[in-house]
Amino acid sequence: MIKKEIIISGLKVNYAISSDFSPSQAVVFLPGWKSPVDLFCSAVGDVPNLLALNLPGWGGSERPKEAWGLREYAGFVSEFLNKLQIQAPILIGHSVGGAIAVEYISSGQAARKLIIIGGAIIRNKSAKAKTIFVIAKIFRILFPFVNKRWRGRLAGRALSADYVQAGELEDIYKNLISEDRQSAFAKLSLPVVLIWGRDDQDTPYSQVERLKALRSASVLEVIPQAGHYCFLDQPSVFRETLLKHI
Repeated sequence: MIKKEIIISGLKVNYAISSDFSPSQAVVFLPGWKSPVDLFCSAVGDVPNLLALNLPGWGGSERPKEAWGLREYAGFVSEFLNKLQIQAPILIGHSVGGAIAVEYISSGQAARKLIIIGGAIIRNKSAKAKTIFVIAKIFRILFPFVNKRWRGRLAGRALSADYVQAGELEDIYKNLISEDRQSAFAKLSLPVVLIWGRDDQDTPYSQVERLKALRSASVLEVIPQAGHYCFLDQPSVFRETLLKHI
C-alpha cells in the first residue's frame, strides 16, 4: 500500500492506496473510531483496488474544527471521492465507519456494494449509556481543573474507554454515538454484506441479528472466535471472507 496525503475541506488527511488502484473498480475502506487504517491494511494484505481513508481526527489526519456528526463525515467522504474521481465504489465500513457509509449512501451517493464490519448502526440510548454521560457531566463540574486523563481515572469503569480516550474529539464522539441509523439501513437498495465477529462485545452479535431482520436480503458472514476487530483476531478467515464479496 502506498501512503498519500491530500487536502479536503481545508483538512490535511492521509490515506493508503494499492499500487494497482483503478478508480472505476475502487474498494474504499472507512475505519472505526480513532482506528488507523494501517491495522486493517496489515491484516488483509494485498487487496486489489483498495483505498483506506484515515478519517478526519484519527489515524494522523487533521481533526475537524467543529463537532462533526455522521452527516459531516459522510459529506467529507463524498468530497474526497469526487476529488479522486471515484464513482460508485464498493464501500467497506468498520464500526462507526459502517454508520458513516450508511449515511453516505442514504444521502443519495452511489455505491456498488456495502460491506459492514461490526457496524455501529444501532445506537439506542440504553440506561447504561445515559448513566455514562450523567457521570461524565458530573465529573466535569466537580473536577473542572483536572485534566481528562485523571478525570477518566476518577470516573473509573463507569465511563466507556472510547469516551475517556476521546480527548479533543470528545464532542465528535458524543455526536457519533447519539445517531441511530437503523431506519436508513433498512431502506438501502444496494447489495449489503454484514461481517461480524461472533464474540463482538462493542457491537454485540444481537445487533447484527436485528440488522439482518431489518433487511433480510443482506448477506451475513460470521467470524468465529473473533471480536469487534475480527480482521485482527482471525485475519486469514476474514480475508478469505472479504475477497468473496469484492
